[in-house]
Amino acid sequence: MDILGEAKRELSTFISSTLGVSEEQVLKNITYPPRDELGDLSIPLPSILKGNIKEKSNVLSNYKGDLIEATEVIGIYLNARLNVKNLFIRLFSNLDENYGFEKTDKPKRIIVEHTSANPIHPLHVGHLRNAILGDAIARILKARGNEVNVRFYVNDTGRQVAVLIYGLKLLGFPQPDPQIKKDLWLGIIYAMTNVIVEIRKLRDELKNVSESEYREKIKTLDELVAIASELRSKNETLFDKLADAINSQENPDLEINKIIKEYEEGKGELRNIIRSYINYALEGFKETLSKLNITFDNFDFESDLLWNGMANKILEALLKSPARITYKGVAALDLENSLNSETRAKLRIPQGLEIPPLVLMRSDGTTLYTVRDVAYTIYKFNQFNADLVINVIAEEQYIPQIQLRGALHLIGYTKFAENLIHYSYGMVNIQGFRMSGRLGRIVTIDEIYEKLIDIIKAKLREKSGLIENAYDIANAALRYVILSVSANKPLSFDLKRIVDFEQNSGPYLQYTYARAYNILAKSTDILSIDKVDFNDLISEKRRILILIAKFPEVFKNAADNLRLEDLVSYLRELSDTFNSWYDKERVLQEQNVGKRILRLYLVKGVATVLKNGLNVLGIRNLNRM
Repeated sequence: MDILGEAKRELSTFISSTLGVSEEQVLKNITYPPRDELGDLSIPLPSILKGNIKEKSNVLSNYKGDLIEATEVIGIYLNARLNVKNLFIRLFSNLDENYGFEKTDKPKRIIVEHTSANPIHPLHVGHLRNAILGDAIARILKARGNEVNVRFYVNDTGRQVAVLIYGLKLLGFPQPDPQIKKDLWLGIIYAMTNVIVEIRKLRDELKNVSESEYREKIKTLDELVAIASELRSKNETLFDKLADAINSQENPDLEINKIIKEYEEGKGELRNIIRSYINYALEGFKETLSKLNITFDNFDFESDLLWNGMANKILEALLKSPARITYKGVAALDLENSLNSETRAKLRIPQGLEIPPLVLMRSDGTTLYTVRDVAYTIYKFNQFNADLVINVIAEEQYIPQIQLRGALHLIGYTKFAENLIHYSYGMVNIQGFRMSGRLGRIVTIDEIYEKLIDIIKAKLREKSGLIENAYDIANAALRYVILSVSANKPLSFDLKRIVDFEQNSGPYLQYTYARAYNILAKSTDILSIDKVDFNDLISEKRRILILIAKFPEVFKNAADNLRLEDLVSYLRELSDTFNSWYDKERVLQEQNVGKRILRLYLVKGVATVLKNGLNVLGIRNLNRM
C-alpha cells in the first residue's frame, strides 16, 4: 500500500491528459518542494515541456481530485497540495503490521557475500562495517520480496593462513587454550609468528644493504622489535618457544611456502589439520557475530575450489584466452586492451580507467586469489541459480573486482560479469587507535562490543532503565553509526557518542519507538476514523502524516538502490518530527475525543513505521528503555 505513490500517479495522470505528454515521464520527475509552504509535491515543468512554459502551463492550476487538493504553477514549477483528509482515511483504513514492505514485481534470486574474513585472528572493526552492511542489505532485499542467500567465503589458502599454521606446527599443533576465545588464541599465535619471521628476515637483509637502505630498514626493525615486546607480554612462554623454533630454522619462508603448496594440493594429513584450525576460527567468528544477530546460510571454503579441480579448470580457460600475455615473467591477462568501450559500460568499468594486467599464477605454479575468485563467482551463480551476486568488499578491492568482472567476460561468463555487484565501503577508524592484524594490533569487534555494553549499562543505571536491554541497545548503536553513513565514505566514531538517547543514534530511534508504543499501550480508546477531527490535522501533525505516507517509497528506493543510509535518514527525520510535536501537544490527556483519536492514529502510524524500519535494519524495537 503506497498511498503517496497513488497521489503521484493521480497528479501525473492529470498532467499527462491535460498536456498530452508521457505519464511515465511526468511520474519520474515528481519531487518534493524544499519548503512546506510551497506544497507537498512538485514537478519542474522544463523536464516535461518544451517551448513557452508559461503559456502551456496555465491550464495546470487549480486541479482538485481525490488525493490532490490543489495545484499551482509558480515560475517553472507546478506545485501540488495533498488532500490530507483523504490521505489519512486511505492510509489508516489499510495500515497493517507489514505496512511499507512493498514487494517487487520482479523478485530475484540474490546472493549476498559479506564479512569473509581471513580465519587467522578475531574479527575487527573493519569487519564490523562489512558484516553490518552485508546483513542489512540481505534483510532489506528479503523484505522487498527477493529470495536471498547469504554466504561467507572462507579464505583458508595463501600466505597468511600458512604463517599461522607454520607457527602452530612449531608449537606441535596444540589444542586451543580453553581460557581464551579460539579466534583470539589463533590471532595471538599468528601475530607472534608473523612478527618473529619478519624480524628474522629483516636482520638477514641488513647484512647486504647500502647505507641509505640500512637506515630505513633499521628503523623498521626497531618498530618490529617494539611490537614483538608487546606481543611477548601477552604470553612470554609461548612467544619465546616460537622465537627459538623460528630462529633455529634455516629458511622460514621456504617452510611457509611448502605449507601453501601442500595445502593447495590437498594432500596428506596437513589438509585435515589446517581445516580443523580454520573451523576453530569460524567458531569464534560465529560467536562474535551472534551478538549482532548476524548469521549465514553457507560457509564456502576457498580450498574446496582447489581440491575439486574447479580453480584449475578456470585457470586453464584463462590461460587459453586470446588476452593472455606474459607480464613480469608470469602468465597474465591483458584486460586493458581486451575490453572495448561497449563492454566496459556493461561491466561498469569507467572509460579511461587503466586496468592493470591480471596475473594468473605465481612462478611456482600456485594460483592467485583473484583467479580463485573467478571460480568462486561461477560457483555462486550456478549453485544458487542466482540472478545477482553482491560482494560486500572494501574499496581497496576496487581494481581486483573490476579484473574479476573482466576475466569472467573474457572466458564467456558475460551474464555473470554483468550481474556481479561490488558493494564497496570505506575504511573504519576508532579515534586514536592504529590497527594492523599481521602485527597483532587490532581493535576486535568483541572488544568494541564489551566496551559499548559497559557504557550503555552505566547510562541505563543513571536513567533507571532496563539493564537487560543493554545488548539490543549496543546492537542498535553499532548498526546505526555504520548504516547512517554512505558506505563509500570513510567512517570514524567514538563509542561514547553513538549511544545518545536524545538524538541521532540507534538508541534514540529505539527510545522514540518505545515512547510511541507506551502511548498506545496506555490508551483506552477504540480507534475509529469516524471519530477523527480532521480540522486538527495541521502543522507538525500534517507533516507526520505525510512522513508516514512516504515510508513505502523510501523503503522501495533504499532496497532497489542499496542506499540504506536513506532509510536511516528518513527514520531519524520521522523521530525528530514526532518528538518535537509530542513535547508540545497532549495525546492521552487531550479532552476533545476527535483530536485525541486523530493523534492516536498518528502515534500508531509512527510506531508501525519505526518498528518495520528498525526491523529491516536489524535493530530490535524495545517496548521499554
